Amino acid sequence: MADGESCDFPILKALQNQLTSRHRFHVPAHSALPGEYWGRYDLTELPGLDHLFAPRGCIARAQELAADVFRAGSTYFLVNGSSCGLTAAIFSQCSPGDTLIMGRNSHRSAAAGLIFSGVKPEFIPVGEGPAGIPLNVLPHDTEKAVQHSAAKAPGLLITSPNYWGVCSNLGEIAGLARKRSVPLFVDEAHGGHFLFHQSLPACAALSGADLWVNSAHKTLGALTPGSYMHLRKGALINTWKLEEALAMVQTSSPPYPVLLSLDLTRGWLRNCGNDAFESALETAFYLRYKITQSAVFQCLDLADLPLGMQLDPLRLTLYWEKLPFTGYQLCELLSAEYRIEVEMAGAAYLVILVHPGMGQETAEVLIRALREIEKRFKTENRIRPPAPYLLPPQFMSPREAMEKEARLVPLDQAAGCVAAQLLTPFPPGAPVLYPGEEVLSETVERIAEDLRNGIHFQDMIVSPSLQLRVVSDW
Repeated sequence: MADGESCDFPILKALQNQLTSRHRFHVPAHSALPGEYWGRYDLTELPGLDHLFAPRGCIARAQELAADVFRAGSTYFLVNGSSCGLTAAIFSQCSPGDTLIMGRNSHRSAAAGLIFSGVKPEFIPVGEGPAGIPLNVLPHDTEKAVQHSAAKAPGLLITSPNYWGVCSNLGEIAGLARKRSVPLFVDEAHGGHFLFHQSLPACAALSGADLWVNSAHKTLGALTPGSYMHLRKGALINTWKLEEALAMVQTSSPPYPVLLSLDLTRGWLRNCGNDAFESALETAFYLRYKITQSAVFQCLDLADLPLGMQLDPLRLTLYWEKLPFTGYQLCELLSAEYRIEVEMAGAAYLVILVHPGMGQETAEVLIRALREIEKRFKTENRIRPPAPYLLPPQFMSPREAMEKEARLVPLDQAAGCVAAQLLTPFPPGAPVLYPGEEVLSETVERIAEDLRNGIHFQDMIVSPSLQLRVVSDW
């Protein structure tokens, strides 16, 4: 190692650069507020502390207090994110050959649960709104999927809200699940705040879910990747299997700083949650009002959604027709020229997050930037969203496809093959292709377009060329 390299800390340098004078409209919700030095609390399972996977002391008590705040029968602290909770839920409650009913917008971690357990998915389709913004699953389509399943499903997985803040009608879907005694799992990773203000959408806790997860680091202010998993009292869940699975999919060295942040977040929510989200809502409503006065920009609104769906008012999805930019280009412009970082970009939209601690002063920074961009670049040209991903035929379960011999093929030659891998754009982290599915020509075209727009695919093989792993003997 060269002398200069011994004092080179690239991660520290990158983090310090990112924190310098940036306006944050994205997760995590703690907004990099100054706090105590967390390193002093980075301890292990010492006498007087506790064990996450067999808690009897401080962790057990903290989880009981969290269950009370979140109106759950029981709560588990997660140190590998909501992702590990979803994987464990599917892995523990399903058996090989079962069929899990799930929204096509489910997170990649749910796909991991399918592969680990040998379960086949029955997908519920998801429609699109203006500018190609994904909506969410409908009760009618959910009921059709439940009826199509030959045997009783071991679970029904709904993602609500989605990455764009669109919420399914959980109450009606929970009623469908109860009628057939099917456990309802809800990925509420982005909706942990819903319980804490009456102006926020209906939450999983009060809608009849059996199991749900909240990413406390996304909207509640805990350290990344601290999250909660909750079970309702009397949930249709095998808790012994669930707890075993949670121990399998999480690190055996759970970080106490993350556990501490989950405990502190719980206390903050009990004491300050309603007031904090009241303030955030005021900022969000102000921001939405100012944006909708624009001749160019619009915000996704309840009027754009099917009846019964709800929208998180703290997550604003901006779209436009009279700018020569894709969402990815506008995202880069905001970052480079205005030092504004947004949560996510799409072909013709941006997603921004309003969180506690963000006041109107910060909102005005974004408003001024959008007004200036409107004056500089307004045009009659339209950016058209790409065609949606189609739901392809499924020829085998994800696990079966993963276990078969596979070969690499160039992306432009993959149409007609059967995928042997996941393909997942991040964000939002929902696979557009599952192992065992046919690779459609339309899928190849959409992937190529997304890559040209700079979307990052977690599973794409890029060397020496763009390639997909497909089943060899198909």
